[in-house]
Amino acid sequence: MRTLGWVLLFALVFPLSVRAEGVQATIDKTPAYGVVKLASGVYDESLRLAKPLTLEGVGKVTIRSCRSPVVTISSHHVVLRNVTIEQCGNASDRAALYVTGHDHTMERVHIFATERGIQLDKARRTTIVHCVIQGKKNGNGIDLWESSQNNIQDTTIRHVKDGIYMENSHENILSENNIRDARYGIHVMFSNGIVLRKNVSEKNIAGAMVMGTKRTTIEQNLFRENNRNVHSQGLLLYDATETVVRGNEIVANRVGMYVENARYNELLENDIRRNFIGMQWNASTKNRVADNSFVGNVHDAQAIHSTNNTIIHNYWDAALKLDVTGKGFSAIPYRADPFFLALTTNVPEYQLFFQAPSMIVLQKLLRSPDKEVLIDQAPRMKEFVLEKKHAQPTSPLYMMSVAMAVGSISLLMLGRKR
Repeated sequence: MRTLGWVLLFALVFPLSVRAEGVQATIDKTPAYGVVKLASGVYDESLRLAKPLTLEGVGKVTIRSCRSPVVTISSHHVVLRNVTIEQCGNASDRAALYVTGHDHTMERVHIFATERGIQLDKARRTTIVHCVIQGKKNGNGIDLWESSQNNIQDTTIRHVKDGIYMENSHENILSENNIRDARYGIHVMFSNGIVLRKNVSEKNIAGAMVMGTKRTTIEQNLFRENNRNVHSQGLLLYDATETVVRGNEIVANRVGMYVENARYNELLENDIRRNFIGMQWNASTKNRVADNSFVGNVHDAQAIHSTNNTIIHNYWDAALKLDVTGKGFSAIPYRADPFFLALTTNVPEYQLFFQAPSMIVLQKLLRSPDKEVLIDQAPRMKEFVLEKKHAQPTSPLYMMSVAMAVGSISLLMLGRKR
């Protein structure tokens, strides 16, 4: 026992460095919880980390292999830090970095993937932070299968199939990630208790597709310019229950928010602007939509087969506004009539007549029953403004200005005393 203790202490205090022998050989010789440091260079081999240890690059380190996975992590408490992984093979549906086990950390890992970037397979409590994934549209950036309680933070993903895809994976947290040029930026399937917070998903076919979920939180994200396809949306909620969508910016998408088969959800304080259609609903009931702003959309809202929803205190560009109480809410309800949506569902070609004068006249003549219409009984007179905290400037010019202002005040006070 005493000898083993000295070995562990030596490995932690004096981490092993790779020299003439291969990286895998060094990893195999390193005791559990030891540290392997890679000097700058390109290492042409695939690696397997099957015990708790740290593999860290010092300088510019590239691990490259045409065999997939390039790096495999299993067991528990593995740390992979400050390395670049290059996948050069074309093996279908294989990952550059394959992860199973629990309590791993991937930090400052840059992946160039020909297929999938990172595959989490039955992985738990794993952290992916400050990473970059660049693909070739053949696989997902980060793929989670039956992997729960993981944290993906501050990671940039480009040119992949889906940015982050998860299925049967619960209680994962995705925060401050930036995803662009994908099919779906974030794709959630049959996963509950997910948190999507402060992510930017832009210029994809869909910003986020959230399907078959319960008790998920979607807050303070930016879904922007997801409009490259006739089916593009900023955010799609399908078969979602008890989910909260709060404080998001949903901007310049084809459909800002599409909601279908959704029940008992809350959509609160979102900024929905400059979309072709702000919000589109189908077969959704018993949801609450309050304190959102619909600004600059070609059409604020459309809905069919959606009853018993609470729609209250939203700001609508198209609403007629008359405040008779002085409380900031209009006495004239806003109606999102489903006439055009119902018509184009049966005959899609009628979309050519969107906002044509004749179509508007028909909508007035063939007024839909109130039970089939989303009605905001008390629209806001002014748009709801999201609270945004900006960092105080700390540039030298700013500091010089403050110093000059303090100096001027001091001289003025001294002058008065004299």
